[in-house]
Formats: sequence, structure tokens, C-alpha cells
Amino acid sequence: MEISQILCKAKQLFAGDGKVKLIVAAGLLGMLLILLSQFSASNASREKKEGIPQDTLTAEYTTDQYAQQLEDKLQALIGSIEGVGRTRVMVTLENGVEYVYAREEKSSVDKKTEPGEGEKEGRVDYQEDTQYTYVFVDAGYGEKQPLLSTQRPPKVQGVVVVCQGADDIVVEESVINVVTTALNISTTRVCVVKINATDTK
Repeated sequence: MEISQILCKAKQLFAGDGKVKLIVAAGLLGMLLILLSQFSASNASREKKEGIPQDTLTAEYTTDQYAQQLEDKLQALIGSIEGVGRTRVMVTLENGVEYVYAREEKSSVDKKTEPGEGEKEGRVDYQEDTQYTYVFVDAGYGEKQPLLSTQRPPKVQGVVVVCQGADDIVVEESVINVVTTALNISTTRVCVVKINATDTK
């Protein structure tokens, strides 16, 4: 049935007595609620598929976002060095972002008494048992997710800097010093090369 036919039927029903109007209004409201719930569920599944943090207060960044932030900051920093010129930066990471989740600790002590033999006194042993359970919070849409306590950023594996002034040894040394100091990495992890003269981007 087309939408125009549905609307026509609804108008005819609303033209009747008050009870029919009330039933039709309740039915339309129910259909609207069903549509809204399906829309919300589809948005939730889209967020999961795309890796969008459902709670921005608990997830500050992803691995790709962290690498992009480093590249943007380094590019702005290196680009301000005299003689560098047009610059491009790529950062590679050794691992991903490490997520540390909140845990509850429960400890219990078991007391075990062993009877003595002859004149020997009995021995008391204490056995400590510790159990950890993750803290879960409501993630919306009737689902639970572990509470994120902190995020540990990935380690930088290497940095490639492509710039106009790379053929100048002074500029090259300045770039390497800036990168190694900013990221606290060794000079062997930094590569500086001259940008292609035909690259105008």
C-alpha cells in the first residue's frame, strides 16, 4: 500500500467518532516509536562497524588518530624551521593504543590448621586469594562495556620527513634534532629526504 493510500485511509478514519480517532492516533504513535527505535539501532551498529567511540569521555583517540595528530604537529613544527620549505611527515608506530580498563580487586584469606603430632604444635597456614573483575558501565541501547581507566599511547617506530631543504646539511640536522627531541627517539629512527621538485602539493 502506498503512502498516499495510507494517508487517505487515515483521513477517513479520523472523520469518524472519537473512539476511532483515539485508536488510530495510538496506532500511528506506535508505528512512529518503532521507526525511531530501528533508526537508533542502525546508528548504534554503524558506530560499532566504523569504530566510533560510543563514549568520547572514555576513549580519547584511536591509533590512527594518534598517528595523524603526531604528523600534524611535527609538520607544523618542522615547517617553521628556516630553510625547510614545503614539508611532508609520516609517522609509523610499533603498536596500537593500549587500553587499560578499571578493575575491582577482591582478596580473601583462607586459614588452614594442621594438627600436630606428639609434642609438636599444630601449624597454621594462610592462603591469600585475589580475584579481579572488570567494571562495566551502560553503553546505551541495552549494552554494557568495560570502563576505560586510561590510554597508553603507542611507541613511535620511525619518522620520515620529506622537505625542500633536505639537501642542506644544516637544515637536515635541525630537522633530526627537532624530531628526536620532540618524540624522545634515536636519530636512527628519523629519515630526512628532499622532496620531489615536481611535487606542488
